[in-house]
Amino acid sequence: MNKQTLNSKEHLVGVLEVENLPELSHRCSLSPAQVEQYRQDGHLVVPQALAPADVTAYRPFLVEAANRELAKLNDCERAVGTSGSRFVYDLREVHQAVWRFITSFAIAKIAAELLEVDSVRLLHYNCFFKPPQGLGTPWHQDCLYIPLNTDKVIAAWIPLVELSPDMGPLTFASGSHRSGFCEFANNNQYSPEQIAQMLQERGLRLTSVGSMAVGDVSFHSSFTLHSAPKNFSNRMREVIAISYYADGARIGEPENFYLSSSQALQSVKYREHFLKEYFSGLQRGDLAGSPTNPVVYQKNK
Repeated sequence: MNKQTLNSKEHLVGVLEVENLPELSHRCSLSPAQVEQYRQDGHLVVPQALAPADVTAYRPFLVEAANRELAKLNDCERAVGTSGSRFVYDLREVHQAVWRFITSFAIAKIAAELLEVDSVRLLHYNCFFKPPQGLGTPWHQDCLYIPLNTDKVIAAWIPLVELSPDMGPLTFASGSHRSGFCEFANNNQYSPEQIAQMLQERGLRLTSVGSMAVGDVSFHSSFTLHSAPKNFSNRMREVIAISYYADGARIGEPENFYLSSSQALQSVKYREHFLKEYFSGLQRGDLAGSPTNPVVYQKNK
């Protein structure tokens, strides 16, 4: 498959459309009730946000990219479906079809509506391919790893195949995004079961996305606590996650969460790695914008 190196704004704008691939069309407008549900829970599944046939058309390119990067992981990382210490998806060199999918207006518009902002930029993307019997994903908040000074960050979790409840779907602590950073749930001092119990004792409802059809998209805030159980099925859990942030955000402090655990150093290193990989050359206080973080949705345009 041909790849195109993306190393300048002009280059990004000039990415050629891939022949015979459909334009990802905007299929739905959110209701006030959906926006309010996201505001209260910090997560929302939007049914059939994308046409299933469109997702199927892009799937071979997304799977090829995922398999190439998964080959770089160690056995434990592949069992979880991602690396806990580094990013492997480089936005500076990406297949044209993958770039077209992750910069889709259709997905970005929903992200902007849920964030209640007029414009969003692409942050990054990941492929979360959890193999059959693959390990669970620990509880965490995405904000711990993102070097931005805003809480207006959202992830779109997009299955490429139909997901059943035994394939390791996301579980959220509904409403946790309104409590800010949660230290006990972001370190390795407690088991997932202990953390789940502690969350419930604090009055937080644990909600699984359960089954998801191709075309459904699950959105969650970077401050929403979430995890995923083991993939008990005999099928690969194929998921693409695309993250966005409000245009106008700035690069934040490398340490703006105060962790008392040993994970603090790891988290700072992860943020520094994130800054280097996705905001190369930018410093604390700079506007968070680069050729690989373009505006992908702007209201009334």
